[in-house]
Amino acid sequence: MREALEVLWQVLAPIFLTAGAGYLLARRLGVQPQGLSRAAFYIFSPCLLFDKFSTTALSPADLGRIALFAVLVIAGSGLVAWIICAVAGYGRPATMAFVLCVIAGNTGNYGLPANQFAFGEVALEPAVIYYAISTLILSTVGVYLVARGQRQASDALRNVVTVPLVYAGLAGLLVWALHINVPVPIERATSLAGQAAVPVMLILLGIQLAGVRLRDDLGRIGLAAGTKLVVAPLLGVLFAQLLGLTGIVRQALVLESAMPTAVMATVLTTEYEAAPEFTAGTVLVSTLASLVTVSIVLAFLR
Repeated sequence: MREALEVLWQVLAPIFLTAGAGYLLARRLGVQPQGLSRAAFYIFSPCLLFDKFSTTALSPADLGRIALFAVLVIAGSGLVAWIICAVAGYGRPATMAFVLCVIAGNTGNYGLPANQFAFGEVALEPAVIYYAISTLILSTVGVYLVARGQRQASDALRNVVTVPLVYAGLAGLLVWALHINVPVPIERATSLAGQAAVPVMLILLGIQLAGVRLRDDLGRIGLAAGTKLVVAPLLGVLFAQLLGLTGIVRQALVLESAMPTAVMATVLTTEYEAAPEFTAGTVLVSTLASLVTVSIVLAFLR
């Protein structure tokens, strides 16, 4: 218990205080998330990914295991969520929203600073890779889960080709694999912008949460939040063992798998009118409950 409280104070309190500043900006000054969200999505996050990929000390085998870990955890969580919905007899729209809430982890705004505060800068390398893979899955599978009509496939494809993290990651891997010397101005610019990614995403998290309101259906919201916060980290521990992940890589990845539902899930369900109130409620409840669950996970990992 004492170790969990220390984790809560040293790791999670700074995260929620910074996010709280963003919350106050939105509530008191009416700051909207769109501009900051686009800056994070198109500039800060891709620069962080390029910087970490191009300078990584991880081996190709490690990179492959990290990517496989992310796919297995997300796919496994989605399968469990789908089974729960089938047993509960949820309809198609409710099932899609439920599964989306379980596979969409807040691995960027929340996961990256949590790893940085808990394990240091070295944990950002594997954490950023998990973040990139989860973003790709959310941008493809997530769209398939909530899209309606005949344009489902084209919408998913369009979403993939416009995700800047894909190109930043590929460029970083190319520089790393071919030992390319990046011009100093570009190297310093991407490094500087990458350093801004974590604090910007924390402020953005607070601004986004300010717009979330709880509606009815608290039972199903609680079930989705509980599934996200409990099943995913358990699968993370299992797959880390099966893939032979150890040390800081294991710690960073299991922590990423323990993140609450991402605000992006609400964006998708709102866009496609697939139970957005339920999704927004799950985001809020899972984020607040993560104060307890993530503290426990961190105490276990330390």
